[in-house]
Amino acid sequence: MASPFSAETREAMLAALPGTALDLLVIGGGITGAGVARDAALRGLRVALVERLDWAAGTSSRSSKLIHGGVRYLEQGDLGLVREAARERSVLRRLAPHLALPVRLLMPTYGRAGHAKLGLGLWTFEHIATVAPEERHAMWSREEVLEREPTLDGTRLHGAATFLEYQTCDARLVLETVLGAHVAGARCVNHVEATGIADGEVALRDTLTGRSTRARSRIVVNAAGPWVDEVRRRAGALAGPRLHLTKGIHLVVPHGRLPVRHIVVMQARDRRAVFAVPREGVTYLGTTDTDHGPPTDHPAVTGEDADYLLEAANRTFAGPPLARTDVVGAWAGLRPLLHEEGKRAWEISRKDEIMVSDTGLVSIAGGKLTTHRRMAERVVDLVVERLGRTAGACRTASVPLPAGALAPEELPRLVDRVRAGLPQLAPGGAERLVALYGAGAERIVARGRAEPAAGEVLPGGILRAEVAHALDEEMALTLEDLLERRTRLLLFDPGQGLACAAAVADMAAARLGWDRARTAAELEGYRALAASSRGFA
Repeated sequence: MASPFSAETREAMLAALPGTALDLLVIGGGITGAGVARDAALRGLRVALVERLDWAAGTSSRSSKLIHGGVRYLEQGDLGLVREAARERSVLRRLAPHLALPVRLLMPTYGRAGHAKLGLGLWTFEHIATVAPEERHAMWSREEVLEREPTLDGTRLHGAATFLEYQTCDARLVLETVLGAHVAGARCVNHVEATGIADGEVALRDTLTGRSTRARSRIVVNAAGPWVDEVRRRAGALAGPRLHLTKGIHLVVPHGRLPVRHIVVMQARDRRAVFAVPREGVTYLGTTDTDHGPPTDHPAVTGEDADYLLEAANRTFAGPPLARTDVVGAWAGLRPLLHEEGKRAWEISRKDEIMVSDTGLVSIAGGKLTTHRRMAERVVDLVVERLGRTAGACRTASVPLPAGALAPEELPRLVDRVRAGLPQLAPGGAERLVALYGAGAERIVARGRAEPAAGEVLPGGILRAEVAHALDEEMALTLEDLLERRTRLLLFDPGQGLACAAAVADMAAARLGWDRARTAAELEGYRALAASSRGFA
């Protein structure tokens, strides 16, 4: 059985790295790097995974949080990607059903011809992708749409298509994938930067302590997302195709200001499809697709970005128009795409590309959250080939993620057990725990019941038991790790977790040994991050 995924485990793994003969070292703890590490470890390779910040600290926690089934790729004529996305969505539903929750999506139509064309397109998709009967689309009349989604402006409305998409928690999906790699034997450490790569040796720096160390590996995979070119530069391998970063932003408004019952597709001024998505007391709008310069850890959300999405919402919905002052939070991520000369940001291919340098560094760019498992499989196939050894077949489609032990139909019963075990939770609290932790919610219930203090509900709706769980079992090492990526309060609490930040910081200080100055710095940093996500550059 794997050791707890704790700060102590991290220290032990980091200390052991210099003396470990690795087959594969993966740089980058987003969904791509996590997927590669899990696949390789399950095939029996000796694997390490290092991440400069925290698991999913970059692009992988800043998506639209939807597991697309492939409909959007049909218009591009990419039937292979349509089939792959649909298949991978089903695989994720099997491996971690709490991270692939079916939600109904509406695509409004504004004319008879468009309504018919959309219906035909969805029929075609369902036959190409082999969609289950209960998930197939329906076409609603104007009256049916307005009865079921009264927020829509009915002035020009003809009807709508409706079908199921899957909603996920992207940061938790990455964390579960890292945990899966850990359980399979990979050495996974966050807050560790790869500062240099040469002749199979990787120089590493613990970004929390400043301590340096080294690791040796036969193969190094660069899965650093927007920082892929920077890692290539450090390896002396910056030749050939370069990245083209594009930025996608999302805005969060209180659900009361936009009380949608479904995911609604809106049309932006440039005719791109954008979404309004209800979640946990808020509605979020996204996303944009604009060019971005060099990578940064926290890309800015500009007033122009915000107006683009607010205008789309105000054209789509009835009621008082949304304004910048309604926005209670925002996030922005960078897509690491390969540059294509003459193409605008939204025209560049999202397909993953594997690049191998003369020095042997394997780098990967592009790709989608939905198809990350297949992308990782292709990378590990290449790694095994370059190692010149026989490894087991890919097993990632059949081995559940650690918290994915329950079948989809069992999740409602788990919600009932959580609600009964923690009656102090607010309405929706049990559903939130199950959506984030899956079968792991049982362990949080046990913590909350074993000790009265752990069962306390903090402002923002999280339990002290959740914080303790993240510190003991999820390698949370900073206040931002806890409030942004473990509990998701930064994004989905209208108060951004500020009301409980001091209490959570005190718990982290007691568990991780922070002194007063470190605790104050963590609080100051988190408050600054929250403030930056409420304003526009």
